[in-house]
Amino acid sequence: MNEKIWKFVIVSLITIVFFGLPFSMMAFGSQVQIAPFPGYRYQSAMLFQEDFISGANATGQIGASGFQINGGASTFPASEAGRPGIFQRSTTTTINTLASMYMSPATALFSGDNHRVTWITRLNNNDANTTVRIGSAISVLGNPPNDGIYFEKLDADTNWFCVTRAASTETRTDSGVAVNTVFTSFRYTKNSNVDFFINGAQVCSHALNIPNLAFSPVLQIRNSAAANKSIDVDYMELYIVDLTR
Repeated sequence: MNEKIWKFVIVSLITIVFFGLPFSMMAFGSQVQIAPFPGYRYQSAMLFQEDFISGANATGQIGASGFQINGGASTFPASEAGRPGIFQRSTTTTINTLASMYMSPATALFSGDNHRVTWITRLNNNDANTTVRIGSAISVLGNPPNDGIYFEKLDADTNWFCVTRAASTETRTDSGVAVNTVFTSFRYTKNSNVDFFINGAQVCSHALNIPNLAFSPVLQIRNSAAANKSIDVDYMELYIVDLTR
């Protein structure tokens, strides 16, 4: 191959690189814009997130965006730095009031599906007259519910407990994490077992008394004294995987 042919080949390659590349990048960019979001495949997964920045707050109505609220009182405290939207459930001063909230309908989730539920909450009263449950359950009015997966603080508890409960039979484990009055992340994941996490650290794992029915993310607070008890909710998430639809 003579020198002229070599020069022609080299010039041609340079032209292709410098003029062809921008067009190929534009074409790639167009594909990215129109392609489905790969991180969320609705055929096999479902993701629901709630930041509680709006919604009704009267008892008996749909509460903050897709939640039903029962008993006690509710309000929207002012947002705080890094926490857009806070929803508060309180018992009022009527003794033995069970104030609750749940994703409506109460059968929104099949507990047998592999799923994850996260609540970020702040308990405002840490004492021997306050019971709290945070997770999912079949009955928002049950004390305790017949079936559920949740974190629990009974009146006398000073630590959070992990609970799996099926047909009124439960497994209940001390998490070793003390109850406090600061915002805390509560998460459980249900696969073959149920694993419980507080502020990202695993604290329990249950293989028994895992319910297998339709239920819903639920939060409860109850007072055993004629004093107002309340809990603030900053965030709630439901993530279901391995769906076939």
